Amino acid sequence: MLKKNKNAVKLVLGIIIAAVTIWLTFRNTDWPDLRSAFSNARWGYILLVIPALASSYVFRVYRWVMLLSPMKKVSKAVAAPPLLTGFMLNSVLPGRLGEFARSALISRRTGIPFVSSFATVVIARLFDGLALTGLTLAVMTAMWDSLSKSVRGGLIAAGCGYIVILFILIALRKWHEATAGFLVYPLRKFHLDKVALKIEKMLLDFATGLDILKDPGEMVRVSALTIGVWLSLCLSVVPVFYAIEMPWSWFYPPLILVLAGFGMLIPTPGGAGTVHYAIGVLFPAITGIPDSQAKALAIVFHATQFIPVIIAGLMVSKGNIKLDDS
Repeated sequence: MLKKNKNAVKLVLGIIIAAVTIWLTFRNTDWPDLRSAFSNARWGYILLVIPALASSYVFRVYRWVMLLSPMKKVSKAVAAPPLLTGFMLNSVLPGRLGEFARSALISRRTGIPFVSSFATVVIARLFDGLALTGLTLAVMTAMWDSLSKSVRGGLIAAGCGYIVILFILIALRKWHEATAGFLVYPLRKFHLDKVALKIEKMLLDFATGLDILKDPGEMVRVSALTIGVWLSLCLSVVPVFYAIEMPWSWFYPPLILVLAGFGMLIPTPGGAGTVHYAIGVLFPAITGIPDSQAKALAIVFHATQFIPVIIAGLMVSKGNIKLDDS
């Protein structure tokens, strides 16, 4: 019951945030210009989003199978439905609940402990974060002179944060007992021994899922698959520019993904509102493109990235997923 209440509160808060950010995005919209952008759109190009987007999820499945392999050999057919279901839940609910759901589903299917399977999800997301950091650096290189000092500092700090987390995970895998003890030391310092013991045990179980980090060759392969994920996502953005007849430069697709990634940090259902604001308001502020085109881009980008995932997730989940199980 408590978990249901927490999920309900998260959902309500997410919907409120989405509503506010949608209002902030579209409150000063030139509606005739926005309608013109849609009426002149060449919608056939949108079909080209699907193969590029699908290939990004193929790379994700291969990567997850590789991350799970130190614990158990899992086939791609077994891994794909939980992964798609998890991304579907992320697309309709706030708070990244889908990550817990897919960990629970793969654990149920394979017998891998939940904490260990969740560790592989964390690693995958960390590699995604590092890839997003790489895209950010590429965009910053292309737009350095036009970015304010505060924006540069924020983007650099975010990249450094991902690198710090990566080093912590590597340390947890290589020196698991020492690192776990170090991480819970502040709790013991304040005489919270029971809490420290419980968290330390969870960290040691979590370390089991980090086995992939001990093999440099496997890390290189995971990195290559991650590059495949994000190159595919960049390609999936390109048809949207053609659809709304919007001129673009090579760094626009990665910039869209970077802005959408920051928008997704705020927990709304599927990034509704926050992604629209990031692209519809921040993108034109950075690039100087017309507001109406940017808002049309935000709407079409969001729909093409999330609706196919929701449909695919619903097809594989068959309505049997309960959030309580996560």
